[in-house]
Parts: sequence; structure tokens; C-alpha cells
Amino acid sequence: MTPAGLAAGGPLPLYLQPGRIGSLTLRNRIVRAATSETMAEEDGAVTDQLVGFYERLSAGGAGLLVTGHIYVDPRGQCSPRQMGLYDDRLVPGFRRLTDAVHRHGGAIFAEISHAGSQCMMSAGVPLAPSAVVNPIYERNPDVATEEDIAHVIAAFASAARRAREAGFDGVHIHGGNGYLIAEFGSPHANRRDDRWGGDAEGRGRFARSVYAAVRAAVGPDFPVSMRLGVMDSVPHGLTLEEGIDRAVALAEDGVDALELTYAVMDSYRDNIRPYVAVDGLRALRDWAIERLWTPPAPQAYYRTFAKKLKARADVPVILVGGLRSTDMMDEVLSSGSADFLAFARPFIREPGFPNMLAAGRRGQLDCVSCNICLAHDGYDPLKCWRLDPADLWAHGRQHLSSLFSR
Repeated sequence: MTPAGLAAGGPLPLYLQPGRIGSLTLRNRIVRAATSETMAEEDGAVTDQLVGFYERLSAGGAGLLVTGHIYVDPRGQCSPRQMGLYDDRLVPGFRRLTDAVHRHGGAIFAEISHAGSQCMMSAGVPLAPSAVVNPIYERNPDVATEEDIAHVIAAFASAARRAREAGFDGVHIHGGNGYLIAEFGSPHANRRDDRWGGDAEGRGRFARSVYAAVRAAVGPDFPVSMRLGVMDSVPHGLTLEEGIDRAVALAEDGVDALELTYAVMDSYRDNIRPYVAVDGLRALRDWAIERLWTPPAPQAYYRTFAKKLKARADVPVILVGGLRSTDMMDEVLSSGSADFLAFARPFIREPGFPNMLAAGRRGQLDCVSCNICLAHDGYDPLKCWRLDPADLWAHGRQHLSSLFSR
């Protein structure tokens, strides 16, 4: 598809221009941010549903797709029907998925993760750096031993090696949003006094060790990026100063790109903020009635994080968090606040919006950030529940039923 601006001889918007992460050149700077799908088999294996899902995203024109988080070890599974890459037998299924993406000229990174104590799975006891109750799921974890830590680091490396064998174009290490790497980096969750805690250097050792092991497993030329939590939203947690210092250290270690976000949180709404840039008229038009008594969230709410890192490190920065208009997309990139723009919820509503932008569309994206999709994570396959009135009605009935059953 030829971008309208290019066809008319005008300048191509920065978000439609190619960008580079490590050795990989992307067709544009629009990234599909990692979003859990709830579409895998019970053992984490890829399904036809997942293959079709990612093929549609690739056909929609994004420069880079990042998968929903893929657990590297069975104890690190976060939710039912989450993808897993903890065993070699799972590689052929992922090869089908990457082949489908590549058929449409797309690129895809595998986001590899360990849930730590932030885990919905009822079987077994979750693992964490310290015996701190998880603030979201209220799980009491086991404290990781030296052997546990070595095992998890090796599991990340093995999953990365499998991702390369499966045809992924890179790996994206999940080090944010309350999962295990974020927990090790947080003084709230990490109360250790050994080499894996105690001070900022100790708290950062796990993230850097995971990166080093992954890099050794995939080699120097395979792209490795990371989502990194640089500040907690819980009391007595990680400060932004310490988080940015850690991001700078990882950039110096050689990570190919960084996507900054919150670390340990007491609500996932800290990370997935509702009703981004939705005014009252838009709320009425899209039946986002709750927005009328809930203030809209600002666009680009992690931009401060990105700007602080760009001021200190020469590393590509992926900005995620509430980008909803082409004006804001232009402004962020032209100002140098970030190098790539990542979108999660907008791709659920409009998988093909990059192609629409390439065809000349400008203005606001359709997603109203109602977070209904998030409410169904781990229960129903990922979709926008606003596209079909029957789905919206079904969600409303489920929500009311859960309220009255409490």
C-alpha cells in the first residue's frame, strides 16, 4: 500500500518511516505491544486460532509485532491458555505462527516472561524474591533460592534459543508490570540481603543476568529488546531515579531497545489506564457510559520515562502507553522523545490501523480504552467487546452477575 502523503509528494510521517532495532530493519515504527491472548492450548502450545490472530495483525501493516507474554518455565505461567516456550516440543507450533507473520512482510518478537508472584494459576505456589504478598493477586509466594534463580535464568536463555529456532525475528524480555524481573528490581518486593538484593546494584542483578544469559543463547546479532519497569506504583517501591539508572546499565550491556513501563503495581489499571483522550461526546457515541463520571487519562503517559532515558543513553526507545492520535504520534517522534510507538488496546479494536494510516487516515484511533478486554484476560480469547452489541451486552450481564455474587 502506498502512503497517501508519499503518493502526493509530501513528507512521509515519521511513524511510517523504517526503523532499526539491532540488526533488524522494520517497515515502519509502529509496534504492536505485548497483549495476552488466552488462545493457547492448556500446555501453552500454539493453536490455529493464534496463527490466524497473528497473521491478521501482520497483514494489518505494523512494523513489529510483539507476542503476548510467553512463559519460560511452568512455574512462571501467569494465566490459563497463555503461550509457553519451556520445551523443545513447542517449537514447531511457534514456527507455524512466525511463518504466517512473515508471509505478509511482518516482523515478530517473542516476549518471554516469568510471572513470579503475579500469578492467576491456582496449582502450586508462585516464586518470588521475598516472602511478600502480591499486591494484585494476594498470593503468598515461596522465596527463590540460589538454585531457583539459576534455574529461571537458564529457562529464559533456553526460551530465547527456542524462539530463534522457531523463526522469531527477536526476543523481548518482560521485565515490567509486576512480574518476576520487576519484583527483583523493587525494594517493595525484594527484601533480600544477599547478592540478589540489598541495594540498587543487587536489585538490578537479576534483570542484567537474564539479559546476559539470553544474549549468550541467541548470539550477538539476534535482536534482544526488553520491557522494563522503571518505577513502582506501590509505597516504598522502586524510584524512577533507580529505574532509569538500571535502564542505562542495560543499554550499556547491549540491549537493542527498551520499552519503559511501571514495575510493581497495586492495580493493573496503573499500567492500562482507562478512557485515554476520550471526551464526553465520544463516550456517548461509543456507549462508554462509565467515562461520563470517570476522567479521561492523558495520552503518552509513559513519555516522561522515555525522555529521561533518551537524555542519558543511546538506545532505541519504544514508547507505550496511551497513544491515540496521529498528532501525538508525530509530536513524540519529531521531538525525539522516543524512536518507536507501541500500541496494545488499539490493535485489539483495529488490527489494520497501520495500513489505514499508510492510506492517509489521520486523527484519533477508535479504541476508547474501556478495558473490557483486560477484564476477560485468562478467561476468554482476546477481542474488542465493543465491535458487536451482543458481546457488549454479554459482558454487561457477566459484570452484573459477578457484582451480585460477591
